[in-house]
Amino acid sequence: MSRRHSSSRPDSTGARYRSLIGTTSAVGAFLAFGMAPLAAAPAAYADVDFDLGDIFGDLVSSWSSSDVGGAAATWDLDALFGGSGSAAGDAFSWTGIMDQWFYEPLHNMAQLWITSPLGMSIDGMINDWSGLYLIGNGVDGTADSPDGGDGGLWFGDGGDGWSSDTAGVVGGDGGSALGFLGNGGDGGAGGAGAAGGDGGAGGWWMGNGGNGGAGGAATAEGGAGGAGGDGGAAAAWFFGNGGAGGAGGAGMDGAAGTFANGGTGIGQTGGAGGTGGAGGRSGYMFGDGGKGGAGGAAGNGGDGVTGDANGANGGGGGQGGNGGAGGARGSDYYAGSFYGSAGAAGDGADGGNGGNGGDAATDVNGGYIGIGGNGGVGGDAGSGGTGGSGGTGGNGGDGTGVNPTNPDAPFGTGGAGGRGGAGGDSLGASAGGNGGDGGTGGLGVLGRGGVGGAGGTGGESESGTGGTGGTGGLGGNGGLGDNTVATTGGNGGSGGAGGSSTSGNGGAGGAAGNGGDGTLRGGNGGAGGRGGGSTSGNGGDGADGGGAGEGLGWSDGTTTWSIGGNGGSGGAGGASTSGAGGNGGAGSAGADGATGTGVVSAGGNGGFGGTGGSSSGGTTGTGGDGGAGGDGTASGGNGGRGGSGGPGFMGIGTSPSGGAGGNGGAGGDSGGVATPADGPITGPSHAGTGGAGGDGGQSTADGVGGDGGTGGAGGNAAGDVDGGTGGEGGAGGNAGTPGTGGDGGAGGAAVNGTGGTGGAGGTGGNGDSGALGSSGIPNPVLGGDNGPGGDGGDGSDGGAGGTGGSGGTSTNGTGGNGGVGGTGGNGGAGGNGGPGGTNPDTGDGYDGGDGGNGGDGGTGGNGGAHGTGGAGNGTGGAAGDGGGGGAAGSGGAGGAASGSGTPGQDGSPGTAGNDGADGTPGT
Repeated sequence: MSRRHSSSRPDSTGARYRSLIGTTSAVGAFLAFGMAPLAAAPAAYADVDFDLGDIFGDLVSSWSSSDVGGAAATWDLDALFGGSGSAAGDAFSWTGIMDQWFYEPLHNMAQLWITSPLGMSIDGMINDWSGLYLIGNGVDGTADSPDGGDGGLWFGDGGDGWSSDTAGVVGGDGGSALGFLGNGGDGGAGGAGAAGGDGGAGGWWMGNGGNGGAGGAATAEGGAGGAGGDGGAAAAWFFGNGGAGGAGGAGMDGAAGTFANGGTGIGQTGGAGGTGGAGGRSGYMFGDGGKGGAGGAAGNGGDGVTGDANGANGGGGGQGGNGGAGGARGSDYYAGSFYGSAGAAGDGADGGNGGNGGDAATDVNGGYIGIGGNGGVGGDAGSGGTGGSGGTGGNGGDGTGVNPTNPDAPFGTGGAGGRGGAGGDSLGASAGGNGGDGGTGGLGVLGRGGVGGAGGTGGESESGTGGTGGTGGLGGNGGLGDNTVATTGGNGGSGGAGGSSTSGNGGAGGAAGNGGDGTLRGGNGGAGGRGGGSTSGNGGDGADGGGAGEGLGWSDGTTTWSIGGNGGSGGAGGASTSGAGGNGGAGSAGADGATGTGVVSAGGNGGFGGTGGSSSGGTTGTGGDGGAGGDGTASGGNGGRGGSGGPGFMGIGTSPSGGAGGNGGAGGDSGGVATPADGPITGPSHAGTGGAGGDGGQSTADGVGGDGGTGGAGGNAAGDVDGGTGGEGGAGGNAGTPGTGGDGGAGGAAVNGTGGTGGAGGTGGNGDSGALGSSGIPNPVLGGDNGPGGDGGDGSDGGAGGTGGSGGTSTNGTGGNGGVGGTGGNGGAGGNGGPGGTNPDTGDGYDGGDGGNGGDGGTGGNGGAHGTGGAGNGTGGAAGDGGGGGAAGSGGAGGAASGSGTPGQDGSPGTAGNDGADGTPGT
């Protein structure tokens, strides 16, 4: 069915009044483009009685006004300034000026003519005479004929597509402007859950593409939103903006779970948001691409419900809709910003939140009889110009368990919190979307609290900062109302990793969740999120570990027992190719045990420090410090190990030095209470050992090895309980060619225990070999002159070994031993001399080049000093071995004689390098 018939349809209202400037001044230009014959009024004969207002309508009243300001209030602006499918993004850009001062006045005057009574009369005659639809607008779509009609073959806009009012039925496409000048029609909106229609194409000389229709929002529970329609292309050779993509429709929330009709009780997954439509391409010479449509919002997951015993799981959140791609420039030849730009991509939408897990069923007394359901995962966010944020994980349901006195035996728990959704990726300088937070673990009344959900990963970015990782969820508490029931807190959730970036900085790792509390034992803190990496920016820092939960005290009728939770470990720093590596996060402290009369408690262990990020052209990251051990009346917790320094790798420029290792955490103190047999705390009472220092990062090429971290101090003890030993110092990092090895870290101090051993020094790098002498013999292919052989280059000296760390001191015990010095690097070999050539005039051979000298071996590192102690001193560290000297380079062969010439003299060999001196032992 043809839709090419004349219509007085007003143009689309999307940009109807946006271009008043310059309209009256463009009448001359409008007439010059061929509209004057159509606009000329017929001769007025005396015997003809007609009303000019009836025939010319708004056209006459508009042009006859002498006051522009007054005319603006009386014109039929609906006919005069009909909206186009797209507008230039910047009114002050050249394309914006072209649009508002040139194209729009022409287009609006054409619309004023086409929709006036005189224009419709004359246009109708022209169309009838030609047998073609030459001038006029396409009709708007209807339910019976959804697509908009095409405009005339000379002038006219396409009709708008029909906006669906029926669920599941797509919107109609906009009609195209087939002629010299005109805008494409807008696509119609989709019905519930259905896609919007595409915008129509603009005219072939000048004209804007129509906007895509919006996707329909879902109305059924858990239903997905419809995709937005694509913006119409600006088919114009001279000027035209692409149409904007339509927005994606919103997804619907999932329904709560049910057991009716055979249901499982699990919450329904939320509906996904619709994808935004792509923007239309610009005109060939001038114009902007259309902006992509925004992604549709996602639906949340439904909650799980309570069953006969256990709670059901919550539903997952829906995925956020992706933003539509921006419209491309219509020409690679006219590619400068003067001619216009590609359209911006639409923004991604946030992911939906996960539903909560259902609580366990209860008995007649209100006590739980089952385990709680798990929270639903958060939905991932949509990507686009700016990525959305991930959805939050649902909370775990409350429940109970069995076997309450043995935390190592299997028993029911509270429901686990749901994982957070990933952040959406972003384009350009926009920051990546943040990861969603993890859900909180549920209550475990008679057993263990639920584990907190992990945070979602941050989204990536091209030149902006990567998204921040989501925060880990809190661990659920064990039951705390009755101290005769042994319960354990749930572990905290891990933080999400930061998003990466190409030329911006990597995102920070997400914060970790804290462990929950219990009567007997606290939950462990979650691990901090890893920092995001970057190619040319800086790596993101790792997050600190989560806090440990407390054991508030469980009574067996005779003794009250308490065990503190362990601290969470720090996240690793993000790597970078040419920027700085991120620093590792610090480990958190272990929780203290309960105190008081009749209490036997043990502190929790400190968390490990995170590893520093690597780099190939910037500064390497430092390792995070280990967390301190918690105090206890019987035993202190051990300190956490420091994180290793980031390694430096060979890049285009100078190789970076290795990062320093983190310091070890201090051991926890003991109150001197003896540990009874057959209890949940086993072994003799003791103070905590200090955590070892982190190793220094290694380096390749000419970088220096990183220094090792200092060992943590040993814990103090009262009474007859042994004090804690100081932590061992971290080893120095090995160096690249020919750098110095890193120094070992000092051993940790102690009061009653033994001081920690110092860390070993790092190995020095080997020297480079000398370059070969140049040849005096011409290259047979490239040619050249004969001459003497070049001398070989000298080898470089080996790097010195690092100094061993000093032993830790002890107030009442024995001092720690010093660390071993690092081995010196070997000297580089001398280069061989080059062979001599032959003098073509005399026939005498040229002399060969002398060999290069070998490099000296590096000096061995000094041993670390012994630690002093009240009960005796430690032993000084052994000296490091010196490196071997480099081999001498061979002399080059003398040039061969020709005719009666004399052969050249062979070059002299170089001198071998000296062995490096051994280091000095520690005292």
